Amino acid sequence: MEQHKEQDLVIAGSGSSGGGSFRNVKIDGFGTLLSDTECIDFQINGKGGVKGYLRANDASISGSCHIDGNVDVAKFKISGEAKVDGNLTYRELECSGSTRVKGSATGDHVRVEGGFHVDGDSEAETFAVKGVFQIGGLLNAGNVDITMYGPCKAQEIGGEKISVCRSGLKSLLNPFLPKFVAKQLTVDTIEGDEIELEYTTAKMVRGSRITVGPGCIIDCVEYKESFIPDKNAKIMDAKQI
Repeated sequence: MEQHKEQDLVIAGSGSSGGGSFRNVKIDGFGTLLSDTECIDFQINGKGGVKGYLRANDASISGSCHIDGNVDVAKFKISGEAKVDGNLTYRELECSGSTRVKGSATGDHVRVEGGFHVDGDSEAETFAVKGVFQIGGLLNAGNVDITMYGPCKAQEIGGEKISVCRSGLKSLLNPFLPKFVAKQLTVDTIEGDEIELEYTTAKMVRGSRITVGPGCIIDCVEYKESFIPDKNAKIMDAKQI
């Protein structure tokens, strides 16, 4: 690494610096790190970027950040917008705004109020979203709690407890979305132990205890213990296994 980890790096105003190993990195204004960066604390107040990977204990974004490589952080807090061109590994991810990951996202706890977009898979212990999301592959979490403020999409969803509902409030994302958007989840397969769904379009829903609420369009339901369908749900086939 270019720098010694005992040093701090501060960019105030506008500027750039080589990457390296630091104690704390802080960008106030507009700043770019030109190569791989490791630090204990990474903070942006404004607009910043890393042309390489980022490895940190705590990372906090107030504004916007674009990281060209992988991100490995213990705690990632985003108030604004973050773009990661590689994979994202975390212990805790808290987002109030928008997060976009071109690779996969893996960690323990996700809490999003806004938008969450992952081109690959997303794996966590808990996955809680109030807003919109799109997962290009598998969304896998022990506890999946989704409150939709707009369109949501995943290829597959798996977990122990899965809850999907529609928010009755106006979206906090209104400035970023068309005036009228469908609060609907589109997914190929959902599989879990306890599943509660609203406004979900799926080819297959499989689980132990399944409740299908209003606005659902499901090709096939397979259940072990119980199945409770809403009268306004459209279900092509249901069978106990």
